[in-house]
Amino acid sequence: MNQQATIYAEPEWLGRNDAENGRWVVSECNPRRGEPMTAIAERIMRVPVMNTELARVIRAHEMMHAKVSPLGDSFQQWIQRGIASEKAMTVVEELRVNFLIQQRGFDAKSHLADGGETADGERVANTNDWQTAVHMAIATAGTASNKLFLNGVRRHNRQWGESLADISKRAVKEMQKAFKTGTLASTAIDTRTGLYPVGFSHTERIAEWIDRLASISPEELHEGEEGESQEGAEGENNEGAEGEPAKASHSNKGRGRPKKGTGKRLSGITPSEYSRSIPMWAELNIGKLSMPLATKGNIGKKRTASNIGRSPRRMHRIMTDPQMRVFDKVTRGSGGVVVIDASGSMNFTHEQIRKIVENAPGATVISYSEMGGKDAPNAYILADKGRMVKDLPTQGSGNGVDFPALEWAVKNRQRSNSPIIWVTDGGVCGTNSGFHNSLAMQCINFCKKHNIVVVPFVDEAIAELRKMKNGGKPESRYPEMLRMVWKESIGTELPLRG
Repeated sequence: MNQQATIYAEPEWLGRNDAENGRWVVSECNPRRGEPMTAIAERIMRVPVMNTELARVIRAHEMMHAKVSPLGDSFQQWIQRGIASEKAMTVVEELRVNFLIQQRGFDAKSHLADGGETADGERVANTNDWQTAVHMAIATAGTASNKLFLNGVRRHNRQWGESLADISKRAVKEMQKAFKTGTLASTAIDTRTGLYPVGFSHTERIAEWIDRLASISPEELHEGEEGESQEGAEGENNEGAEGEPAKASHSNKGRGRPKKGTGKRLSGITPSEYSRSIPMWAELNIGKLSMPLATKGNIGKKRTASNIGRSPRRMHRIMTDPQMRVFDKVTRGSGGVVVIDASGSMNFTHEQIRKIVENAPGATVISYSEMGGKDAPNAYILADKGRMVKDLPTQGSGNGVDFPALEWAVKNRQRSNSPIIWVTDGGVCGTNSGFHNSLAMQCINFCKKHNIVVVPFVDEAIAELRKMKNGGKPESRYPEMLRMVWKESIGTELPLRG
């Protein structure tokens, strides 16, 4: 092969359904990780131009990015959905692109490696950076880089190497399953959601799984295992980068023999199933209602006598109160927000709304359900600042906005520590679609992050508010559907309470 020949990429030859074609600016770079790049919206590409197998595969990789990866604005739309993190989607997109070029005859399994992967593996194992280790394993899965990276990891932590090898193989299998759908490389625009390219929905789905794997420490993944280490990824024995047996580092001393298998937790954490429709939430549309009724506590402000203050307003207490509490002390109710799923499977009464406000003076109560119409309100504020509606509105049978309603509650609570209670049976679903594990997990993770109390019935929400009013600590009782999703997604039980 004449390595002196110069070969340039020609991205102008490519066409896609979601972007107009045009002139590209292509420049040269070295065949090292971090230097090649493709900016689709700006039509800028940087690739190696020498006539080598590595350069050829890198050019194919960047050309495939130009062909199937999302534009800048559309990628932001996928990020804003909040289903998967930006970092996870970035590394899974590397996997998707590498898989697609392999299908087109470019041998990434043999040639896509720059030689620095072993040192990368040693570094993440030495620094105990599990999240980066998972991301790197995914970004290199199915390529020559993966073996070198795993060898570097194994030199310092054979258990990690074994887990990462299993994750890599499972990720490639997920791409194989996605490829069979015929949409993995699609650049079509989804007519229902407006999201594009459609093929990136596979990246998002797998990235959500990667976020779960990266969030659990490897010690938890291997809890309770015994025995010896098995062979590594793709049938390779546990060798170093140059073929020598992997040496255990000082960091492994005192840990006993390597554990066998990849752990029940790891095998129990599985990607969400592929769905032909891209799951998404409707936009929250809050309808306005009059609130003529006042409730006890008004806006949650209460004046009590105190012996500390500036302006004495209770001078008569000098003679009658041994503590001479002549000042006013103003306290406010904790307020908070109660979010109620008002879909067809749920029910609540006007009296229950009144009890909510009485036990949480100043609280905001919002109910939601999808009505079916594009511009129809899908949420109503039933009580706010000590006032409430006279009659409950008619609402739809679907959900549609579970997650947007929770986001609204966090943004609109009176104080950052004001409590939020979500009343739901757990049957969350997006707009005009059925139940999706990824949407349910998004709600669960959001509730855990923001300490949202989750209960299945309005009466239980009232009981938790009454407990908080008396100085107690609220507890969640997740409904059965959400607990099932958590177990399928994380591999452990979601506690009934806490």
